[in-house]
Amino acid sequence: AGKVVSVVPQRVGFRDIGVRDGLFYVNGRYLKLHGVNRHDHDHRKGRAVDMARVERDIILMKQHNINSVRTAHYPNDPRFYELCDIYGLFVMAETDLESHGFANVGDLSRITDDPRWEHAYVERIERHVMAQKNHPSIIMWSLGNESGYGCNIRAMAARCKALDPTRLVHYEEDRDAEVTDVISTMYSRVSMMNAFGEYPHAKPHIICEYAHAMGNGPGGLAEYQAVLNRHASLQGHYIWEWCDHGLLETGENGRMRYTYGGDHGDYPNNYNFCMDGLIYPDQTPGPGLREYKQVLCPVGVSLSGGALRVKNRYWFSSLEDITLSLTVQMAGRCEEAREITLPHLQPGESEEISLPPFTASGQEIFLNVSICKNSPTAYSAAKHPLGQYQMLLQAAQPLPASPVATRVTPLLCDAQKHQLIVSGENFRLEFSRLDGELKSWQVDGEEILGRAPKINFFKPVIDNHKPEFEGLWQPNHLHIMQQHLRSLRWERMQDDVVIEVQSIIAPPVFDFGMRCTYRWRISPQGAVSLDLSGTPYGNFSHVIPKIGLDVGISRRFTQVEYYGRGPGENYQDSRQANLIGHYQQPVSHLFENYPMPQDNGNRQDVRWLSLRDNAGRGIFIQPRQPINFSLWPFSSQQLQQAQHIDELTPDSCLTLNLDHKIMGLGSNSWGSEVLDSYRVYFSAFRYGFTLVPFRQQDTDSQHLAEFTFHTGEEN
Repeated sequence: AGKVVSVVPQRVGFRDIGVRDGLFYVNGRYLKLHGVNRHDHDHRKGRAVDMARVERDIILMKQHNINSVRTAHYPNDPRFYELCDIYGLFVMAETDLESHGFANVGDLSRITDDPRWEHAYVERIERHVMAQKNHPSIIMWSLGNESGYGCNIRAMAARCKALDPTRLVHYEEDRDAEVTDVISTMYSRVSMMNAFGEYPHAKPHIICEYAHAMGNGPGGLAEYQAVLNRHASLQGHYIWEWCDHGLLETGENGRMRYTYGGDHGDYPNNYNFCMDGLIYPDQTPGPGLREYKQVLCPVGVSLSGGALRVKNRYWFSSLEDITLSLTVQMAGRCEEAREITLPHLQPGESEEISLPPFTASGQEIFLNVSICKNSPTAYSAAKHPLGQYQMLLQAAQPLPASPVATRVTPLLCDAQKHQLIVSGENFRLEFSRLDGELKSWQVDGEEILGRAPKINFFKPVIDNHKPEFEGLWQPNHLHIMQQHLRSLRWERMQDDVVIEVQSIIAPPVFDFGMRCTYRWRISPQGAVSLDLSGTPYGNFSHVIPKIGLDVGISRRFTQVEYYGRGPGENYQDSRQANLIGHYQQPVSHLFENYPMPQDNGNRQDVRWLSLRDNAGRGIFIQPRQPINFSLWPFSSQQLQQAQHIDELTPDSCLTLNLDHKIMGLGSNSWGSEVLDSYRVYFSAFRYGFTLVPFRQQDTDSQHLAEFTFHTGEEN
């Protein structure tokens, strides 16, 4: 008697959660929940998830400015809540209740509004609350997910409040917040969220699922966050979801891949719909998570006149442990830097800091601001980066013309029956007079091309664009458009040769298309200017994936250098985590390896780029206006057709996309379409660039970027 048999330690905490005037407060402080939905998953063991992986999830969330997690859609291992207590994550603890399948028979509330099921419903919330009620990280109980509404939800809410009146109660399908403490919606568009904020409900608003993170995406996070930050009543948001649910296996070809619905003989299945997370199955952060981290940066920075405006977006902390690093960047080069601290700035406060004038003749000048947390924490090392911002201080001025060699070999033009060959001192270009395509471009005896440059309006479909593909692009054969030569003519213009190719690009059968012009101008020095334009005909004026040029480039090019937005992939509606700058990367680093192959790796706002081989021979590309580019070891057709990454084998050449316009990402795999401002339409276009071969022993990309190679006659 009296002998201690076992001891179970339990960390406890003290906190107060209250609602007043339509807002909720924790320990008397207003806050917003910046969250994510999390399922248990392991890429090797499925639902058998060890605690090391669980802890890694929580650490990653904290490192990426996430402060809340929804346990979708069931209670987790008790140790999960303990880790949230330790690391500091607010938890929406969800009950294991979902009757989603009744939607298939048109009666989602069938058993939810049937009193015979009351005991089964209430028992679930009782078990949940009694098991986890001592964890201070839990600030909200969720009664379940997508089970309709009725008498049993009312009974659950009443029992939950009787057991624990200290926490908030959530349930999304209580659309009028009859028994819950918050009103909740799913996948509300940005405009709808703004309306919710402008005309607030009497209770705080939570969007418990949004920004479906499937494949390449989600897009539009900055627009969502601007609205969420603007309205006090919008107090929580949870991205769907945290992790791709792929299972790692060795394919029949001996290569590793991630499997999903249908890969194991399972039927029916949802195919790759389980691949919808911010991190890859092995917990590697994806581009979407990096974008989310930036829009959640707890320190806001903006330019206000000639001053820098800094806002503390923390809810409980001053900026005592925060350093802002300011760097002046001129034409991609960092020229000067300094650090500032604002330890006195309390939560919600802002301050303006005067900036000295920055000028440089003709230079494009940016101010880059990076934010870091000085002290180490349980989840991060010292100087942990929290976010970064970039502001334009001075636009670039026109560049001087490139110096022209006084003694060059005149161009030769050989108009044969089927070819038109233009050659100079150390280069040769061959155009086909049958289809108008540039078939070969040799410099110093080395071939540059692997496939003819072609205007293109399609790109490999991303998950978020599948509704457009299946409902619009595929039925109209946008993915199999064909090019037909209408005319090819050439002339000498001063010392240059100009070749103009008129083509029709149109889908089979349908009576619409684009009348396109390729205007090539070749100089005796070897520079090749290409101007592209198009005028649509027919009755197709809908949204399209892109307007651009696809070029097959020799695989000998291994290095890329560019002045544009990077270093990671970025698109119109997913660019906050990447700044305009000067970057050098191996070609292999430009491809984002999504488990389900799709369009990827775009870099936008590109002022210039160059490709270089190991011998230092390269091609410098200078657009008239900033463009998009991506570079893949596979063809567009390969990416479109492959269902798993292990099905891809490197093509005979690299695919270089030099694109005028790229459609935004959106999150329409289940959620929001691309915002209007980020859409691309089948409409008239005009853009161009100059390609300049170079040898690194003679010059380099940054030197070439100091001049313009445009003749001024391109347009």
